[in-house]
Amino acid sequence: MLAGNTKMPFQRPASVPIGQVWSRFKGKERDGKPAKMYQIRDMDDAKEKCLELMKSTFLRDEPLCDVLEINRDPVSIETIMKNWEEYVAQNVSLACYTEVDGEPDELVGFNIVLVKSIDDIDEDLDTVKGESWKKLLRTLIEAENLCNVFKYYGVDKYLTSSGLTVLPEHRGQNIGARLFAAREPLGNALGIEATATVFTATTSQVLAAKCGYETLAELKYSDMLKFGINLTECTTDRAKLMGTRFKKQQ
Repeated sequence: MLAGNTKMPFQRPASVPIGQVWSRFKGKERDGKPAKMYQIRDMDDAKEKCLELMKSTFLRDEPLCDVLEINRDPVSIETIMKNWEEYVAQNVSLACYTEVDGEPDELVGFNIVLVKSIDDIDEDLDTVKGESWKKLLRTLIEAENLCNVFKYYGVDKYLTSSGLTVLPEHRGQNIGARLFAAREPLGNALGIEATATVFTATTSQVLAAKCGYETLAELKYSDMLKFGINLTECTTDRAKLMGTRFKKQQ
């Protein structure tokens, strides 16, 4: 899952203090070891560590990053890192920790979440540095342009994301789904009614569907050939723009 490149002025309002826990849940027993408790909370002090893990793990595992060989393009990596720094500066990204005595312990997963507003200004692709990243951004923008999320959900802003990572030793604990679900209480607190994301991998598309996301639009990767972008060796054949409207608080 990734987000297109836009200049986003949103800042978390002071009425929603940073450092909140959005959900707690019990994991599953594994290899005879007792189930751990987990909590999902604001990323807060873990931003730097999460960004480094995005660089080392997400850029390696994400299908489009792989096929475009972004890890071999230092300029693209530098640009991506700057974008991610801007995104987490909105202070709405989420982190999952193991929990001990009600307190966060080990960082085990995270989701770079950001707010996209109707008056955001799209950055000119011609000014983007890094050829691999520019190709990926063009793909995301093409997918996003297939459906006007603001009009579809009747909103002036929505939550989106630019990458979700769960550390390998904690996969299989439903952490990805829990991170998706945590967007709802976060959105309710921020007064945001919907979320939508371009999911680029089959695994994330399937997970989003299980979490109640509907498919708003699909972009076949073969369609990007007309822009000189060859994604046909990707492990999946299309990106999906998927979203959901949050349930209103009672």
